[in-house]
Amino acid sequence: MGLKSTGVILAGGRNSRLPGKKKGFRRIGGRMIMERIHRELSAVVDEIIIVTNDPSAFAGFDSMIVSDIDQSRCALSGLHAGIYYASYDRVFVTACDTPFVRRDIIRYILSKADSKHDVIIPEGEGGLEALLSVYTKACLPRIESNLKNKIFMIKKFYAKNRVKVVPAEELKKIDPLMESFFNVNTPEDIVIANGMAEAKLK
Repeated sequence: MGLKSTGVILAGGRNSRLPGKKKGFRRIGGRMIMERIHRELSAVVDEIIIVTNDPSAFAGFDSMIVSDIDQSRCALSGLHAGIYYASYDRVFVTACDTPFVRRDIIRYILSKADSKHDVIIPEGEGGLEALLSVYTKACLPRIESNLKNKIFMIKKFYAKNRVKVVPAEELKKIDPLMESFFNVNTPEDIVIANGMAEAKLK
């Protein structure tokens, strides 16, 4: 496999636009989103960490379950915990709402990691995707500084000359419809995602 890596699933969101059941436990095409992501990550990385503030809900997954260290309760604090607890320096991070993320996309983004960059971030249709990216442990001091100063936007901690962008054109060679970057945030997204899953079976 080459360099060892950790996969982190951030599962601590507040579900403000999709109330009720946790987003990761929603079913798309008959399978939980978390199960889909976990399966794809497991095919690539050497360990999986789930970051959640409700650890008991995820006890059935073969993963390390951790909670935020910083109590800001935001994506950045979840990212911090995932990187902090990772056994390996290369950490692929995704949210728990990407039902169609593909193992070959994960593998490709991880393959772009090198000693000169701390962040490997793919370019999606809507811009740079901070939560489908690779981070190294060198990011921790900057993340901790931003958390302390209540600067919660993930991209604000990036050191410009330490970031490598993976262009959309490269990713489309692997995932032509860029389905790996589709995330579920609203009831309408659930309907769309189930339609996408159904189409794949035809």
